[in-house]
Amino acid sequence: MVGSIYFIEMPYSNFREFKGRPVLVFRQIDKNDLLVLPLTTNLKRDGIVINNQDIENGSLKKESVVIVPKITAIDSGLINEKHKIAQLKNRIFAKVLQEICNRFEC
Repeated sequence: MVGSIYFIEMPYSNFREFKGRPVLVFRQIDKNDLLVLPLTTNLKRDGIVINNQDIENGSLKKESVVIVPKITAIDSGLINEKHKIAQLKNRIFAKVLQEICNRFEC
């Protein structure tokens, strides 16, 4: 699950509205909660650009940006294996984790 990209109904920051979008699971907090990062195809967004060369299995429809500063905690029930899009290669996942630490001064 960690390091995988799923398509979910992602809550907006007001938590009243939702939008279907891909997210990268980067940490499991406990059995019920996950930390995710949204993806966007808007390549002008701040974050890490990924494409199909960064994918271990599965594929992306378009080159995308992992929006690193936008960490969201979600209920693990929102993740469904049939909505799995792809698995990041270890090297690019490590790059995402390093960028999180850079941003939040780990």
